[in-house]
Amino acid sequence: MDIRGKVALVTGGGTGLGREISLALGREGMTVVVSYSRSQEDAEGTAADIRAAGGEASTLQADLASTSAARRLVADVEAAHGRLDLLIHNAGTTRFIAFKDIDAVTDEAWDEILAVNLKAAFALAQAAAPIMRRNGGGQIITTSSIAGLAPIGSSIPYAVSKAALIHLTKCLAVALAPDIRVNTVAPGLILTRWVAGFSTEHIQAATESSLLKHTAELEDVSNAFVMLAKNSSITGQEIVVDSGQLMV
Repeated sequence: MDIRGKVALVTGGGTGLGREISLALGREGMTVVVSYSRSQEDAEGTAADIRAAGGEASTLQADLASTSAARRLVADVEAAHGRLDLLIHNAGTTRFIAFKDIDAVTDEAWDEILAVNLKAAFALAQAAAPIMRRNGGGQIITTSSIAGLAPIGSSIPYAVSKAALIHLTKCLAVALAPDIRVNTVAPGLILTRWVAGFSTEHIQAATESSLLKHTAELEDVSNAFVMLAKNSSITGQEIVVDSGQLMV
């Protein structure tokens, strides 16, 4: 389907994978709203790069640990553009806690991770659905992780939040059909600033154990989001882009 001229909101859209997604959608001719929590300079830089390439982009701030802020973010997009066609919830958070160190997992860690990674996804979708329907439908894509498909990743709360996000994606696909499609992309390890929390040994082991002997490329992962955005026949699915990490 043609996405040129339509409006996309990308949470966490100024850094890492979110930046690559934002830039890719801008190249496809979408108007991109780059949402950020704290990384204002990065978000504004991403929007500026989209505009420099001939696209349209702006930024909005929202602390997605608050569901009311998540709903307000969607309302702000509609107020600015009159529509919302594609919602990508890419923002996420974690704590780096070894799985065996269960005593280090606090209620605060659970609350923060579930709020941003899971509850915000639902609040954003809940707010976006009526706007999309008023304009003929749309699509929601979340960023999950292979940590939601296997007991791996930065911490137990993170892995559980991504597993729940994958199931939420499927539930929303049922709830919002037929006019809104809902999918998720589950990347493997990507070399962004996120990996600063992992040891060199962890990154090397993940690389060597993957079938393709390299970590997932940012461009390859962002291309999966573009593919979904342009596909009118996929819903309720998780698209794994992990260089074969889960196959071993």
